[in-house]
Amino acid sequence: MVKKNHPAQVAHSDIRGIDSTPADHIKQSANHTKRTPKKHRAFTYIASSGINGVTENEILFQCRLSSGRNYVSEIERETGITFERLDEKNPDGIGSHYRYRLACRKDASQLLRLINFKAKEGNYPGLSQVQVNDILSLYSDNATS
Repeated sequence: MVKKNHPAQVAHSDIRGIDSTPADHIKQSANHTKRTPKKHRAFTYIASSGINGVTENEILFQCRLSSGRNYVSEIERETGITFERLDEKNPDGIGSHYRYRLACRKDASQLLRLINFKAKEGNYPGLSQVQVNDILSLYSDNATS
């Protein structure tokens, strides 16, 4: 006796009642590249912030991520660069948060190399040379900016 609307049957049938599995709906070519990860977007956003830097909240809102400081810490660990940390009061006057800033073009260049390395390693699109040049133009040559 077959039960009607058994969960196993419902999960593998579409609204027309045709049996299918999720794999039937996914067609991938051999040269398919992965979707760009959130971490890539966060690293790119941080690099693109220029001399103004970026706050944890900006990373949260712009990249749809939590705990922006984790991404900054990971960049520091993997590249050996140190972000400048500026303590800012919150707009409501309660507490403060950090603004993270790359000190110079050399540090930005290291971050951009990391971004493109991870993209190549993860098989998703990295930054073009035009994008790299645009981002690098946001930074001064010296480390005392």
